Amino acid sequence: MSSAKGTDKVLDKLKVSVEEGNYYEAHQMYRTVCRRYIKQKKYMSAIDLLYSGAETLLKHKQTGSGIDLSLYLIDAYNEEQMSVTEESRARIIQLLELFPHNEPGRKRFIDVAISWTVKFGENPAGDPELHHFVGELFWKDKMYHEAEPHFLAGNAESSKSYGKMLAEWSGKDHPSKRGAYIARAVLQYLCLRSIREAKTSFDTFIAEIDSSIKSGTAQYQPTLTGDKIEVAIYSLSLLNFLQLLILTVQRDAADLFINLRNKYKNDLSIEPSFDELLNKIGEIFFNLRTQRPQQFNLIQDLMNSLFTPQSAGSSSGGSNSRINSQSELD
Repeated sequence: MSSAKGTDKVLDKLKVSVEEGNYYEAHQMYRTVCRRYIKQKKYMSAIDLLYSGAETLLKHKQTGSGIDLSLYLIDAYNEEQMSVTEESRARIIQLLELFPHNEPGRKRFIDVAISWTVKFGENPAGDPELHHFVGELFWKDKMYHEAEPHFLAGNAESSKSYGKMLAEWSGKDHPSKRGAYIARAVLQYLCLRSIREAKTSFDTFIAEIDSSIKSGTAQYQPTLTGDKIEVAIYSLSLLNFLQLLILTVQRDAADLFINLRNKYKNDLSIEPSFDELLNKIGEIFFNLRTQRPQQFNLIQDLMNSLFTPQSAGSSSGGSNSRINSQSELD
């Protein structure tokens, strides 16, 4: 009998056991057979069995047993040194869709799955497709803070989702504090040298919030010799700052960057982490060196949020003064 046929026979037997309600017995049998397969280095047989068992038990609301086999599946991935592919990723996503949103074991499974993609994928922060899915999953459950690092490490669609999520999240706070929310995305994306994603998140956020926040337009000159650009004027100072910052980092304009920071210093003080992020942005785009108390590495820290869950709305939103003339933009 071939290995595939043998695995199919075991699967059929175990599924019958589950259908008859013998969940504990089935769970133990899945583990026993898979342990034997892994010891024999029959990794794909073990992976097929573990995925099928986890899926079957989760569908039968046997959450604890289903999560245990899901975790064992990642162990098998690591043992086999399986590369991140559409198929290997799909198994994880399909199991995650079956996890109850309030199940503590879901976070553990996500963590070990991301760790596997770091080891055997092409991205040092983990697989972008899986990150995007997890970000959307947390956002759907209104777990905004947990979704953030996954959107930052996500795919091309993540910056849009991040902007929409921050607009939704900020809607639960005082309107004057909305700028602090989108600043989270813009500043962190710029620290990752992702100008396009920073702009996409900002534009998406603006499109999602109340249109009355825009009160006109003004001319902005990013460099002394460059052409003037028409920019929006927002009633929240941080939104004006972020818009101008995105334009400024695309040009050789270190003096203007310094002036922007000074002009909006009071508005930026609402979140202590903003200062460190801006120091990093100045270093990346303008070679402005600053003394930092410790090594700053956003890729290394990406799986941990740079902010406390309450920080975006923990302070005043800063001044709401408007930009009314070219002189105020300089």
